[in-house]
Amino acid sequence: MNELLLESLVALTAFAVLWTLYYSMMRHKVETQPGSRFLLAGFILLFISSLIDITDNFPALNQYVLIGDTPTEAVIEKGIGSLIGLLFLAVGFHRWLPAVFELSLAKKNINKLNNKLGKLVDERTAELSQVNQQLRQEIAEREKAQNKLDKQMLHDPLTELPNRYALLEYLEHERLRSAAHPSHYAMFIIDLDQFKAVNDSLGHATGDKVIKAIGNRLAFNHRSEDFLGRLGGDEFVLVMSMNRDDPQSAALQTYNNATTLIELVAAQLKVDKHQFNLSASIGITVFNYGGSQSSEDILRQADIALYNAKEKGQGFFSFFQPEMQKKAQVRLKQSKELHDALANKELFLQYQPQVDKDGKFIGMEALLRWHHPINGIVDPSNFIALAEEIGIIDKLGRYIMHMACQQCNDLVSSFYPDNKLKVAINISPSHFLQDDFVDQVKGIIESYSMQNMQLVLEITEEVTIGDIDDVIKKMNQLRRLHVHFSLDDFGTGYSSLTYLKQLPIDTVKIDKSFIQELHENKDDASIVEAILTMTRALEIDVIAEGIENQSQYKFLADLHCQYYQGYFFGKPESVAALIENGDLIDKRVI
Repeated sequence: MNELLLESLVALTAFAVLWTLYYSMMRHKVETQPGSRFLLAGFILLFISSLIDITDNFPALNQYVLIGDTPTEAVIEKGIGSLIGLLFLAVGFHRWLPAVFELSLAKKNINKLNNKLGKLVDERTAELSQVNQQLRQEIAEREKAQNKLDKQMLHDPLTELPNRYALLEYLEHERLRSAAHPSHYAMFIIDLDQFKAVNDSLGHATGDKVIKAIGNRLAFNHRSEDFLGRLGGDEFVLVMSMNRDDPQSAALQTYNNATTLIELVAAQLKVDKHQFNLSASIGITVFNYGGSQSSEDILRQADIALYNAKEKGQGFFSFFQPEMQKKAQVRLKQSKELHDALANKELFLQYQPQVDKDGKFIGMEALLRWHHPINGIVDPSNFIALAEEIGIIDKLGRYIMHMACQQCNDLVSSFYPDNKLKVAINISPSHFLQDDFVDQVKGIIESYSMQNMQLVLEITEEVTIGDIDDVIKKMNQLRRLHVHFSLDDFGTGYSSLTYLKQLPIDTVKIDKSFIQELHENKDDASIVEAILTMTRALEIDVIAEGIENQSQYKFLADLHCQYYQGYFFGKPESVAALIENGDLIDKRVI
């Protein structure tokens, strides 16, 4: 009985293994593995042998099994079948086991690789998540920066009012809106008068506070539907839509608004500890979008009107008129011509002698002239103001100093080998506002031989409008470079007596307006006598300019005036003409 049970278990085991191999071969393609067919055949043979063993215990089943007739044959058949099955199993396992081990190793490696890849994926995912978060943060910061840039591009950083670009955008927007709802507009360009004096005297920090305070005042008093902005510097712009349809009513409303703006700016302003009574000039243009004018044209018209208002004085406003455009075009043409004159060296110097009371030549003043290609010789009174306006006066001053030093070297070497020759050059007060002015003059002096030449810089009383301490400091630095100073047009300004003792002045020049009627006008004579007495007490030399006749010279000589200048002693000449004359002055004088 036990033998039968054992044989049945062997048969069932062989059948289970056989079925598993068959199922795997059919479903999982196990037959592709080396030795799998030998294993299948071996288990089939073992299964059959097990069945034969079982049938031996049941003689009635022998008829269903092909088996030898004799017990010997049956043993042989079962033995051979089992042996061959075992051989097939041996060959199959021989081939199959390495493949299984290889697959097992590969699976293990794959698992390791999967784990490593999974870890890398997790790390990469974390990195990407961090990068994504950084990108979101960066995008947010860029959007914030872009918004800030957009605001900076369209707003003035000091007053936070819209700027010129915002103005042009507003005008274009109103142009589109006016296509459906036509209306009139008025543009006001508001420019603070003499604001430069605030910056020069109190510094740019205080000036910025004043600008901000004026901006706040204008913002508080304008309608929300109007445009208020800052163009830059001390210029504001206001664009108002008119409630009137006809041009005359719009012009009247604009006039009233301009008057209000003038009064608004003129109201007393307190900034820090300073009280300001400012005024403003306003340029106005009234317009609609019916014509072909662009936004830039409208802005240009208001700017031209502002220029016209400033010509009237301080605290005025002016409406744009077409004839102003022609005047502005002429001014623009002159500006270009003056720029070209510097580049083409059309500007030249003439020199007017300065003499002592005996008529001895002691120096000369360099006078600028413009050899205009069409208009001929142009006096500086016709273009110096333009040079200041277009911002080339400082460049012009350096040009004059270079030219005078270069030309007067020839004169010094020819006629003044032993004595100092004074050469006076007019400079603009704006020179002293430059931080490197002293270095500029030093560089020019070092470029030429100045041993027998005395450079004299003629300044006007306007130089005292700025920081007087800074002016005095720069003048003393220049005096250490052997540069002297002369105060021009003395007596015509309000600050002459106030600053005469403070400024390191060597010479004052009595303005020619006091000289012209000297022997006929008692007031002029008294002023000249007072100037001579005062300067003598202060040990400051005096040059009387504009001497045109003998009586003027004699009157001044009797008052013991030290030096003289004018057509009576010699008219302005070029260096070549002065050298040709030999003695450099007209002998007929004294």
